[in-house]
Amino acid sequence: MQTQRNRRGRLEHFLYCKHSRLNHLKQEVQRYGLENQYIFSEDIPPYPRPEFHVSRVKHDTERRGLCCIRVDEGFRDPHSRVLVWWSLAVGPEEIQEAETRLLEETYPNRTEEQAARQRSFLWRFASSPAFSEKSRLGSYRFTFPLQEVLTAYSEQFCSGAPPIMRVFKTSLFKQEVQYSVLVHSPANQLFFSRFPLLSDDDPDAVCTYRDGRFIWRPEAMCGTHSYELICRSDGNQMDAHELPARPPFYIWDHVAIALHVANGQVLTFNADRLRQNLRFCWPDEVTARNDEEEFDDFEDATNLVKCLWPGWRLPLEEERSLLQRYTVSDIRLVLVGRPGVGKSSTGNAILGRLAFSPGGPSSGMSSCCWQSEWVFGHQVTVADTPGLSETSSDAVKRDISTCVNMLRPHAVLLVVRVGSSTVEDLAAVRQVEEVFGMDVWRYTRILCTYANPVAPDIETQRRAMGPELLFRVGYRYHVLNNNPNHWDGQQVYDLVQAVARMVMAKGGEVYSIRNTV
Repeated sequence: MQTQRNRRGRLEHFLYCKHSRLNHLKQEVQRYGLENQYIFSEDIPPYPRPEFHVSRVKHDTERRGLCCIRVDEGFRDPHSRVLVWWSLAVGPEEIQEAETRLLEETYPNRTEEQAARQRSFLWRFASSPAFSEKSRLGSYRFTFPLQEVLTAYSEQFCSGAPPIMRVFKTSLFKQEVQYSVLVHSPANQLFFSRFPLLSDDDPDAVCTYRDGRFIWRPEAMCGTHSYELICRSDGNQMDAHELPARPPFYIWDHVAIALHVANGQVLTFNADRLRQNLRFCWPDEVTARNDEEEFDDFEDATNLVKCLWPGWRLPLEEERSLLQRYTVSDIRLVLVGRPGVGKSSTGNAILGRLAFSPGGPSSGMSSCCWQSEWVFGHQVTVADTPGLSETSSDAVKRDISTCVNMLRPHAVLLVVRVGSSTVEDLAAVRQVEEVFGMDVWRYTRILCTYANPVAPDIETQRRAMGPELLFRVGYRYHVLNNNPNHWDGQQVYDLVQAVARMVMAKGGEVYSIRNTV
């Protein structure tokens, strides 16, 4: 086992030409007298050892790297070396597939009824940085389909031939094991011949490649062991039992892909494709950067991306956590407010299409309606309701109550116009309380709408709404341009993310009207 400090100053012990299992690594650590307390941690609770079939890869970078990628329209080694590094991107789909495989292999005789009763559990063990929405390397993450990357590499560096994959090395850091796969052109066969070819069928290998996917068999998928795997053979079930005590720390492993790109060459992609696959990442608790200032906050990152891709209308999105993906897959919203405030146009702006007619419920018709659309990774359903006023009939109020109880919304959006008077807003509040009851304010957010191309001053609008209204909703408010000619994707994104965070904080709790009119 060799030792070096990598270019980030991290102490790395490594073995070339092999992917060593943890038991072998422990022997090597003892043999060379290395210090690593994590790999010898004891009392680790039982955890699953699944098989992930991964079809996407990710590349994290910081501000300077992002600017270079935009200028080059692709990826190269910025340190005058010859390798461009990627890692496997394991998402909810791959986790669900791996869970199904694990259950079928463990309980081959389980019935359809038992399968239907099985709750998702594997994602709770996916707590290591390999699965995290956060980054140790920088604020910007590019996630590409694996086949798109390999096809681009084949066309640009292999004259259209399939690239060669080899077992590169196993690296042991303080609490991390990295299994590296080398990808190179057939023209460099002789140069890299000492590295074994990556298998496509070895069932005991840590990583193989088959049918356009990397097959990864992690031995340590948990960052902290907060859950214990429970196997119930009597019912052919597996479950994750949360542990009350402080979780023990252990080693975690992952797979990295090193593309051989020599002589300062660039693996190029279309500029729009780069932007489409770009997300923002918050820094992990532990980073590989020596200077935390290399991580940007979301506002600075948004401004930088707008400068680098000035013609791109959609906002920069944050990378979503597994917890959010599993607990907030859909978002249900109800629009309420006085007649003529633009609820139908607001619903269209949120969904990004003409979902509600301007002559819909908001214009005096007595029936509610709702529409759904995928919006920034969420299935968003918006209900448009008739306008509420002092003259609203009991039939209209009953229709709204029925709509809310059928939809079971996660949030109620009280739509008010920018520049409306406090008297008008408080009148809307009285009508909302009459129909929904006082409990509605726990789920309500104020949505201030406007149609001009220039956004209003938020502080001015905040003062105009008055403290009474803001206090009722816990000071939760947003501004939104509901003019289709001035659609602002960033405003929609901020609203959807804020509701998603509220849903997650409430554990998926929904609102219903207990006493209908």
